Amino acid sequence: MGPPLEADVDAATVGQLYQIHVRPGRWGQGVGGRLHAAFVQFLRDGSLATGLLEAWEGNSRAQGFYARHGWKPDGHRRPGPGNASYVRLCLDLDPAP
Repeated sequence: MGPPLEADVDAATVGQLYQIHVRPGRWGQGVGGRLHAAFVQFLRDGSLATGLLEAWEGNSRAQGFYARHGWKPDGHRRPGPGNASYVRLCLDLDPAP
């Protein structure tokens, strides 16, 4: 996680989640959720209102995980492996309680 990789994204308001990887044997045990929570805390600590990430459109498991955590496609795509694209997802944070 860190600043956005694309120059057209405002680093003053956006943080990027580069990757979350969990070993398949640990899937469903909350590891990904804890890593995601750490990213959300990173955004809050930096007073960043939006999270950004790319997910391979062929990875339905990852896309489902992100959708359950409130991420939504923003319409940007770029070529990826296997004639599939990477889709860009955004997470808009509610103000901290």
